[in-house]
Amino acid sequence: MWTKPPPEVSCVSSSVESFYRGAVAGGVFGLVFGPETGMGLMAHLMAPFRPALLAGSWCLLTSFSSCALSRDGLPFPWNGAVSGLFSGAVISLVSRWPRESTAWTMAGSSILSVLSHYATEGQNVKATRIFTPKSIDDSERAQELGQ
Repeated sequence: MWTKPPPEVSCVSSSVESFYRGAVAGGVFGLVFGPETGMGLMAHLMAPFRPALLAGSWCLLTSFSSCALSRDGLPFPWNGAVSGLFSGAVISLVSRWPRESTAWTMAGSSILSVLSHYATEGQNVKATRIFTPKSIDDSERAQELGQ
């Protein structure tokens, strides 16, 4: 879900892409887990929009703050944790949730952000391992690939 944009790409541009990805995922969630069968047609048609907006907003805020913190030099687990705290706080303040809900939202958002960043970092490490020569066999393979 998270990508590291090159330095010439702004954090906002990358975060908008994350918003759309999150909105699609939230919309699918709203379709699959829509309202109960006793609800009217409008409730079924409007069901995907709230989860889509929530997931998209969370992805936008988390991606933006993570990008800004990473460019400022904050390393992996901390940028994800702070980004999750930030997005959880903004969403719960805008939604005007009670203080207890805000604390749980921030904690859950931070944990989810760290886990998703961990998955992304794991993918980046695997990609680096594939193209980084570590032994003689790997360096020969890298020479064959022209690296």
